[in-house]
Amino acid sequence: MPTSNHVYLDGARNFRSVGGYATADGQQVKADMLYRSDDLSRLSWDDLERLSELGLARVYDLRWDEERVNRPNRLPPGEDSYFDPGNETGHEVEFPETESPSPIEVIEIPIYYEPLDRGVTRRKIVSGKVETGEFQRLMIEENRAFALDYREQWAELLRRVAEPESLPALIHCAEGKDRTGFATALILLALGVPRETVIEDYILSNEFLERRANLLSRLAWIGSWFRTRPEEVRPLLEVRREYLEAGFEEIDRVYGGIDAYLRDGLGLKEATLARLRDTLLE
Repeated sequence: MPTSNHVYLDGARNFRSVGGYATADGQQVKADMLYRSDDLSRLSWDDLERLSELGLARVYDLRWDEERVNRPNRLPPGEDSYFDPGNETGHEVEFPETESPSPIEVIEIPIYYEPLDRGVTRRKIVSGKVETGEFQRLMIEENRAFALDYREQWAELLRRVAEPESLPALIHCAEGKDRTGFATALILLALGVPRETVIEDYILSNEFLERRANLLSRLAWIGSWFRTRPEEVRPLLEVRREYLEAGFEEIDRVYGGIDAYLRDGLGLKEATLARLRDTLLE
């Protein structure tokens, strides 16, 4: 994916468009219709104005309940709300008589993989109770679970994205790389984008997460303060080809390919898939 598809925001590192990809039959994914991102809880006032310009109709939040409570989405308000540009945090200035909620509809589709619960993972890192290769293995197993254990959630997401009135839309989770990465991969495969291109889009998260989060500094900090070697933590902080391929392998093993998976695994009707393609392709 061209790096120009990245939308620069102060409070979100991995916000980008999924448009511009060519399908196997020569069509192209429409630009500025589908976006993917990390957590939206830190968006600045300028970020909210930028989001308003995108004209988002829906946001699909894949985070678990606790994540949403701890870091609620910040979205552009309705036309009758007011912002204080001088407020560095970007928090809305409330005027009860005129305040209007965001016009963007938020659809919650929680994806929770218990073995990588954030609290448990953090305690393991702090205590040094991380086995060699443990997080690498869990990231692979997570993607295998994504393929088979969350079919109902993916089916709901694809059905909703296929609705023309839902666009432009944004899919996001905490870091915009694992749950969002798998969700985006399924949509692109359903549109007919070649698997290798889908993997390239998935891996592109590393470019933005490392560029702005300074991944190497974070790893050095972990090594200085915690009892876990930085190289054992790195698999959690990035995406790797083998993660997504593990999910694809499960789809191929159980269903024989993406077409059967969409039809039999997710229960999507051909009319729904045709509408998805009509809506997102040109």
